Amino acid sequence: MQHEPAEERFMDKTKHLPKQQTTFLVRCWLLPGGSRRYQVRHVQSGQEAQTDSLEAALDWMEQFRLEPSKPE
Repeated sequence: MQHEPAEERFMDKTKHLPKQQTTFLVRCWLLPGGSRRYQVRHVQSGQEAQTDSLEAALDWMEQFRLEPSKPE
């Protein structure tokens, strides 16, 4: 697996983040044989999912995506 340079993977800390946010707790277990298990919890709703890939965890998280707020 190829990785992007660190400068391209991480957001510039000087940029302001939107005020609206949704929060997740992600746990990862390394299982015998090298496989992994992910548990994802949406903090605001308490809903949880377990997956065997990080991509599937991200797909599950998409349902909680907030619409951008309109400027006041």
